[in-house]
Amino acid sequence: MRPMRRKFSTTAAALTLVAVSGFGVAAGTSGTAAAAAPERPVSAAPIPPATPPVGERAEPSVREQADRIMNLTYQQFATTPHTPPFNWTNDGCSVPTGYAPYSEVFRPACVQHDFGYRNYGAKHELKLDPTRAAKDWIDGRFRTEMRRVCDDRYRTPLAHLNCTNAAEAYYLAVRFGGDSSYF
Repeated sequence: MRPMRRKFSTTAAALTLVAVSGFGVAAGTSGTAAAAAPERPVSAAPIPPATPPVGERAEPSVREQADRIMNLTYQQFATTPHTPPFNWTNDGCSVPTGYAPYSEVFRPACVQHDFGYRNYGAKHELKLDPTRAAKDWIDGRFRTEMRRVCDDRYRTPLAHLNCTNAAEAYYLAVRFGGDSSYF
């Protein structure tokens, strides 16, 4: 058994030597043909830092800003300054049949939903993410904010239930009928 260990350690040492030698060739010269070529000077240009220096913040990208705005509650969204480059236009709430009284109730959530379509969708200038996944996310945010409106506004069980049913109808209308406005 003892001779086997020596043989193993000798083999391991030999493999390590070959690996280190091979690494030096690959890392230093990238092959035998390159070994004969003169070395190129290393560029003196500094590599830009991946993060800003301590104490400084990187400006968020347009997409990051839009994502932050879309993740606000409907109340926070309503007080957000309308800054460029975003499209802040809206057409209020398109009303599913039978749910006209809720067009004003859900208006803040509808305006936020319009922001999503007009900035992420393919039909407008920025086209931040004209994909099915982004549309589904925006529609989901709409549903969440309409439910939040119901929670904030209606205290009695029947009024709350009617509101959440209306929210579901509005959500289904954009989920299945909103493609032509987004893509």
